[in-house]
Amino acid sequence: MGSSAAHYLCNNNNHNNNNMSNEQPIEHPIEEEEGKTGGCKCTGFLGNSVARGMGITAAGRGAVVASNIFISSSLLYLASQEAGCLDEDGKTTDCDAKIYGFQPSSLITNIAVISNLVAAVFNPLVGALVDFTDHRHALGTICSFIIIMIQAIQVYTVSSTWFIMAILQSIAGAIYQFMLTSTYAYFPEMTKELGEKAMHSIAPKITITQFSFQATFMVLIIGISIGIGSGDVLTAQISQGINAAILLVTWSIGWFKLLPKSKAKRVLPEGKSLCSAGFSQIFQTAKHINSNYKHSIRWYLLALIFAEAGANSFTICAVTYLNEVLKMSGTETGIVFLIVLVCTIPGSFLCEYVVNKTNFNTGWRLNMLYFAVVTTVGVFVLNDEYDKIKTYILGIFWGIALGWFYPTENGFFAVLVPQEQATEMAGIYNFCALVISWCPPFIFTAMNENGIPLNYGLLHLVVYFFIAIGFLSLMPDWETVIAESHGGQSSQEQEGDEEETTAKDPATKPDSNTESTNQLDVEQPSSSQAQE
Repeated sequence: MGSSAAHYLCNNNNHNNNNMSNEQPIEHPIEEEEGKTGGCKCTGFLGNSVARGMGITAAGRGAVVASNIFISSSLLYLASQEAGCLDEDGKTTDCDAKIYGFQPSSLITNIAVISNLVAAVFNPLVGALVDFTDHRHALGTICSFIIIMIQAIQVYTVSSTWFIMAILQSIAGAIYQFMLTSTYAYFPEMTKELGEKAMHSIAPKITITQFSFQATFMVLIIGISIGIGSGDVLTAQISQGINAAILLVTWSIGWFKLLPKSKAKRVLPEGKSLCSAGFSQIFQTAKHINSNYKHSIRWYLLALIFAEAGANSFTICAVTYLNEVLKMSGTETGIVFLIVLVCTIPGSFLCEYVVNKTNFNTGWRLNMLYFAVVTTVGVFVLNDEYDKIKTYILGIFWGIALGWFYPTENGFFAVLVPQEQATEMAGIYNFCALVISWCPPFIFTAMNENGIPLNYGLLHLVVYFFIAIGFLSLMPDWETVIAESHGGQSSQEQEGDEEETTAKDPATKPDSNTESTNQLDVEQPSSSQAQE
């Protein structure tokens, strides 16, 4: 659960766009006539119970994401305390002492390595469980309440329990990803019931709900911490307690009252287990993409692997950097990420402006270049505890980077993927987003353990952005990319086929005044449309 706030802010829109297909309907009557859906329409969810369920569970996720910042700071503090790496003022010092075989400063990245590796390995199996069985609702409910129990147990995070709590945190991170898989599977069915036009209104409101709860939760905890003058440990205890209470209410209503049980989307192939079916589906989709979308979706997914690894690891590594290098408390770290969260809003507007002026490919490359430049500047400007004011300022630019990054990434994918293949493509999208997500925190830990300054550990994230930019640069011109993604064949290949046909039979050459049937006239949607 170390992904950035902006990631979770925008992630809902991604799955809304990428999961539309003709799955079997959910076992829940959702009347299409206005006024029959039940519930108050003043919330913006059209009185639809599934939409309201998605909204209220998103509210809980916002609190979870925010609380991770405070518990991470607490765990770092307690690990440093046990290793004897705190000074008289309770601030971390440059210390070579180790605890459980690692330096205290490696704790959060180690947690991320375990969480992300487990999530990546089991992602195909969880996807198969959602697609091929009737247990999607049960999976989401069980995962949600395991997370609630862990959040409640972590209220007792103290010097004698911190290591157990760190293990629980790594477990919660993987389970959170599994819960997201089952939750987002409701988007295509909701789209089928309400219509795509209604989803243009509902999907952003779900995102806004998560954003609002996330920001409100952070303001609340920061306010309490400043008001009572609490340290990192007490602040995290308060945060986990309030968060557990919020989750118990929001997720209980969401899973038990609003989100319905559902049937399997597909029939499990004969002779295959869930595990083999999940991995086989990923493999077959990859082969299909490599054969039919070699100029568009193939390069996008290769770029996605590295772009997601760099962006999602930023928050994980940044928390450690702020605590260890800048000596920031959990409250100060929370303020930085609150600034980042708020500044994702102008970043999303910048995304729309750039894409409208260029295209998604150019916009995403420019964004990652900007992200890399800001991170590089931060690494060389933020060197000690006297640079805290600069950190708050750079938080603005990092927020813009993240707010620009995810809508561009999501919109790009939505434009590329044929709607009839959305669910199939969404599976491999999720796999690519997770497959090396453990790698950046692993390298960060390795560098830290070998005495390399944390500045360079944070700086190495820039490499992932440049690799992603490289893959995107291998795409041909935008018109060719769109033509291939919507027709399964690039315009260059189409022209080659046409020339070959014409050589064999000149009579088949099209009239110069007549538009060739091989040419696709595709209107590029705006960024705002893609986000919706």
